[in-house]
Amino acid sequence: IPEKRFPAAGVVGFVRALSLFVLLMGLGCIFCPLILVSMPFVIKRDPQRRTFVDFLMRKWAKLLIFPFFSVKIEGLENLPPPGEACIYVANHQSFMDILSALHLPRSFKFISKDSIFKIPFVGWAMKRADHVSLKRDDRKSQVEVFRKSIKKLQDGTSLFIFPEGTRSQDGVMLDFKAKGAFGMARRAKTAILPMTILGTGRLMSAKDFLLYFGGPGVRIILHKAISAEEVQAADDDKLVEQVRDTIAAGLPEGYEGKPAA
Repeated sequence: IPEKRFPAAGVVGFVRALSLFVLLMGLGCIFCPLILVSMPFVIKRDPQRRTFVDFLMRKWAKLLIFPFFSVKIEGLENLPPPGEACIYVANHQSFMDILSALHLPRSFKFISKDSIFKIPFVGWAMKRADHVSLKRDDRKSQVEVFRKSIKKLQDGTSLFIFPEGTRSQDGVMLDFKAKGAFGMARRAKTAILPMTILGTGRLMSAKDFLLYFGGPGVRIILHKAISAEEVQAADDDKLVEQVRDTIAAGLPEGYEGKPAA
């Protein structure tokens, strides 16, 4: 995340963010009816994974950000086969992480804070796709999400989690606060795929919701998955450390951060 931006960057960032929001709403007027029409078919044929709704949401995300920035993905060979569940774990710098992650050619569900589900059109679509809403300060919600997530994984649905629990203000990776992903993987006997997301903090930082120019755009590095067998064999702390170190290895020098002692 740059310390300084060019003069009038804030004005340009505001115009770009407003344009993104208008396009988000406009595309929502197209994709939400498509999702609504498809729901009887989806509920009948694919009630658990709802992959067709995921497909529509990925198309929505790609069309939305196309005028503003590009997303390049490295390591596609590390993706699990279609239909095989895993937990995707990534660093978190920006709201743009979510839109960028939807470029992955796989179906998955975000475990996301409940405020995201209140965004017009987006929240409605996420509910139809059966993404998982979490109230972070509510212990009952945490337990319910943990149980629901294990069931999803066992049913073949992949999950996507940002274990830092919040967006980094300066791009430096934070300590992993949300460690439930590792327990979920162990209980459901699924693999964990670490990924590093680069460039989103330059586009939209956690300090504001302005959409700046981001140079080369967004780059996603898919690291080699930690197999279900390795997840079962690893000590909890060692597993968290392994995933964090793998994600950090893809970050620029100085942005790896240090886990809390």
